[in-house]
Amino acid sequence: MLYSGPLEKYVSQNGTVLVGSLTPVLDALGKAGAEILEAPNEVPNGTRIVALHPDGSVFEYMQLRA
Repeated sequence: MLYSGPLEKYVSQNGTVLVGSLTPVLDALGKAGAEILEAPNEVPNGTRIVALHPDGSVFEYMQLRA
C-alpha cells in the first residue's frame, strides 16, 4: 500500500494485509493468540484492525470497500 499524508500512526506496523473479509481473520488471530490492538473501525477506504502477533509483529488488516 502507498500512504499519502502524515505517517506517524503507521510506523509501528510491520505491514498491511488486504483481506476480503475481516471475520475469518479475527477468528484465526484469536486462535493464534494474537492481541487485537485496534478493534474493527471504519476508515476512508474500508474497515481495519490492528493486531499484535505472538511473535511481537504488528499487522494492520484492511477490508476494502466494494
